[in-house]
Amino acid sequence: MRRLSTVLLAVSALAIAGGAAAQQVDPLVENSNDATELQQLAVRFIAGNQTHNALAALRKSLKIYPDNAETHMWLGVVYTQLNEDAGAEGEFLKALALNPQLTEVRNWFGVYWARRGNWDAAIAQYRQALMDPAYPPISRARVQANLGKVLMQAGDYDGAVVVLGEAGGVAVPSSDPLYALIHLGLAEALVKTGRAQEALGALQRMEVLPPNARGEYLSGLAYRDLGEVDAARDRLGRVLRLAPGSELAREALKVLESLTSRPD
Repeated sequence: MRRLSTVLLAVSALAIAGGAAAQQVDPLVENSNDATELQQLAVRFIAGNQTHNALAALRKSLKIYPDNAETHMWLGVVYTQLNEDAGAEGEFLKALALNPQLTEVRNWFGVYWARRGNWDAAIAQYRQALMDPAYPPISRARVQANLGKVLMQAGDYDGAVVVLGEAGGVAVPSSDPLYALIHLGLAEALVKTGRAQEALGALQRMEVLPPNARGEYLSGLAYRDLGEVDAARDRLGRVLRLAPGSELAREALKVLESLTSRPD
């Protein structure tokens, strides 16, 4: 289930399709009376953006086993994606009341607060999760990636460098979406703190992945800050080709235009 959690981190901002109430419930849900199996089905449905089926599976699971903290946690995740704030907060609090040792709740509660723009509350939940010495390394790295992002949103780039640097030391497979999240976040924080050479080092670790527009943009900024104008132009030009018409491409174009007046 940890692998599914990682996938969910990368797609936490997915839009939820409307009209769920009119959809039929998947036969797998209708035919199961096992609370654990229903919870596992729900996690799969969440990963596949099948919200109606996820809700049906979780609600049925809770009818069978109403005091399962993990099931309440996943219901909170679904409510978070649906922007049903009261429902989400209530489910996370219920999960923690049932099992205060279920550290994963802290991560998802942090995601909930981050989506609402409450950086302090999100940071508090993430830091609480990281206090658990038994929390698995890959799960810890996922929380650190989330924490680093929120710290940057709150303007604490130095703090983000520390947290994301620690996450980067975990052996995350390059095929895992978490790998890119960590190294892109670390590179951005390093650029923001004037550590361009170190940012390029973080980005070089992503060379095992397909070209990434954000990575090229950050590389362009780092080369610009190092005074390597030609390299900066090359990387920023790649952004225009990889993500034409995007907001990132517009930002890259602004930086390119600012470089035209600079001597080589």
